[in-house]
Amino acid sequence: MTHPSAEFLELQAALAGEYSLQRELGRGGMGVVYLARDVQLDRDVAIKVLPTHLAHTAEARERFLREARTAAGLSHPNIVPIHRVSEARGFVFFVMSYVEGETLGERLRTRAVPFRRRTRRACSARWRGRSRTRMDVASCIAT
Repeated sequence: MTHPSAEFLELQAALAGEYSLQRELGRGGMGVVYLARDVQLDRDVAIKVLPTHLAHTAEARERFLREARTAAGLSHPNIVPIHRVSEARGFVFFVMSYVEGETLGERLRTRAVPFRRRTRRACSARWRGRSRTRMDVASCIAT
């Protein structure tokens, strides 16, 4: 049995009374995402926390908060709603709806081949007869 990290315990203490951390869901360059329980509303949420070593730099904080503001300004079935942006005891975080299911990495691993085929087909039809750059392919995928 593994014990929670010091960071997990410190965050749990900072959020006590509002959220109850359950486990880590994922980790990346700009944050750690935890599954938590909103104590007052009795629902599962995901909390993305800016790593403490980045929370002290103005540029990283602004980038993290801009991500939350941008997502909060969008309303779409495929975009997770942001409920709150806050700071507590040096932790900078935002709270969003928790969506159960596979991660993006899992989805790409299991469905990458069909996606590559569709992308190759669509791009071939669109860019037939032209030399392709990375930007062309990115443009083709985005449209």
